[in-house]
Amino acid sequence: MESPRDDAPKIPEREPDRGSEDRPAAASVPVVVRRSPKFWPFVGAGAVLGVLVAIISAYTGAGSAEFTRASVAGFLAVFFGLAGVLVGCIAYLVADRVGAKRATRTTAVPLDGPGAP
Repeated sequence: MESPRDDAPKIPEREPDRGSEDRPAAASVPVVVRRSPKFWPFVGAGAVLGVLVAIISAYTGAGSAEFTRASVAGFLAVFFGLAGVLVGCIAYLVADRVGAKRATRTTAVPLDGPGAP
């Protein structure tokens, strides 16, 4: 077996974590629990709704001699899709605000054991 080289960097030995010894085992921590909606489903639903409204309005409106119904639907889909995204964002903000008002305060107790950090 080779002996360690003298010029090799020395790695200090790791001391055990003493953070768990400083606090009592059953110390409770105050936490706020709230449900938060996901942002992208609101945006996606708004965009889809806007495009559907554009298609319905393009094919139920009066026809044009200059433009086909498909080109009118595409043109309206851009603007109604953007408007739908805006409506979806506003709906998300409202849902998030309602979720923040329904937040509850509670206490959490840290776990000691094999699954504890």
